[in-house]
Amino acid sequence: MSNHNKIRPVDKNNLNGKYKILFSTPQTKNSNIPMEFRGLQIYNNKSLAEEALKKRKQLTKVLEEKRAKSMEGNKRAVGNSGGDQSNLIQYNSEVQKLKNAKIKRAKELYNQGYQKSEIMRMMIDEFKLERDPNSRSWPNWLSEII
Repeated sequence: MSNHNKIRPVDKNNLNGKYKILFSTPQTKNSNIPMEFRGLQIYNNKSLAEEALKKRKQLTKVLEEKRAKSMEGNKRAVGNSGGDQSNLIQYNSEVQKLKNAKIKRAKELYNQGYQKSEIMRMMIDEFKLERDPNSRSWPNWLSEII
C-alpha cells in the first residue's frame, strides 16, 4: 500500500491543525510536475490539502493524456499496433517461413558434422544475413537446434 497522495494530519492529536500530503517525486530533473506537487507538502488546513490533492490528480490525468497523444504514430515498435501480440512482425508468416528454413538448414548442417561456428558462417552466406560472421553470440534459431 502506497503512502503517496494521502492526506494526513501533521499532529495526530490535533485534527484541526496542519495537514500533510506525500506526493511522489519524479526521478528526473526535467519534469512537467510543479514543485508544489512533489515530495512532502504541508497545508494549514484540511480543505487546502484536499484542493491540492484534487489539482494534482487533475494534473496527472492531463499528463497521461499528453503522453498518450505524443505516442501516437510512434514507429519504434513497427508492426505492433496497440499491444496486440498477433500484430508483431515475428508472427508474420513470411518471417516464420524464413526462421523455419534457417532452422531446417542448420539442423542438416549439424547432422553432417559441422560445428556451430561453421554453421553460423554458412548460414550468413546462404541466407544473405546482415550479421557479423565473427560474432560470439548465437541467434535464437541456432541456439534452438543445438
